[in-house]
Amino acid sequence: MSMIHLMKWMAPGVALALVTVLAGCEDAPPSDYVPEYVVRGYLLVDQPIRDIQITHSQSLTDTFKVERSIVSDADVRVIVDGRTLQLQYRATGNGPGEYYLPDTTELVQPGKRYALEITTKDGAELTAQTLTPQRFDWVRPPAGRVIIPKKSDPAYLKPPDSLDLIWTEDAGLPEYLISVRALDTSGYGKYLAPETPEPNERVNPDLDEFDENRYNEMTRWGFIAGTRTPIVWAAFRWYGPHEVVVYAADRSFINWFKMTQWSGNPEYDPLLGNVQGGIGVFGSASVIRADVMLLKNRE
Repeated sequence: MSMIHLMKWMAPGVALALVTVLAGCEDAPPSDYVPEYVVRGYLLVDQPIRDIQITHSQSLTDTFKVERSIVSDADVRVIVDGRTLQLQYRATGNGPGEYYLPDTTELVQPGKRYALEITTKDGAELTAQTLTPQRFDWVRPPAGRVIIPKKSDPAYLKPPDSLDLIWTEDAGLPEYLISVRALDTSGYGKYLAPETPEPNERVNPDLDEFDENRYNEMTRWGFIAGTRTPIVWAAFRWYGPHEVVVYAADRSFINWFKMTQWSGNPEYDPLLGNVQGGIGVFGSASVIRADVMLLKNRE
């Protein structure tokens, strides 16, 4: 019986998945491996249509190479309100590149059903749909400047009121995705007034070195079942400027993220994907953002 494994790599902003099939003892031999097409695309409300990626899987018996997985010659269309939007491919310098809509004035609208249609050169047809969530907004955003307590201070164990986040509800969404991303891991003093040449540094260098699998990641992620959450100090990996982002995402977006980025040893569940004729996700989300400057404690 076949067992499906998920292989992944990261690209700026968002995660990319590659699925391979390992043949079991009763299946055809590995030499008869047939690649699967893999789609990963997200639409963000009030943003242009872009970052739709198409790859195909590679056999575990071959040496994996990103360039061999890229599908750059497919016919890719997005249909909304009876209109067909023709996407084009472009290389992005890393990863598999992206399909995007050249008309950047066409922004993703909330509460709309977007359909993705793909036809490959070998005649394969892949389809998927997403219903974009409604816009939402901050009720209480994080404070713009926050001083982290010393670890010996009892306040370090308690999230501060200045990082207690509240946002409006998008009806029908039981779960939200939140990220805290360091924007500059080298500069620190240039964000102060007056400016200084002081470099940035890690908040918890010992902890980061212990967690070597995530040592180079600049973003921490979490899921929130509600519209309010504190940001704990441990969410910050560096001092300096950060961006806090909350995603009101559809279920396909959430499911795919959990499968590919949240599990330590992810396995792909085809029942949680929404691409017909292939593997993967075509999801959508509304987004709110806020900037936070994490200051060093000078006491």
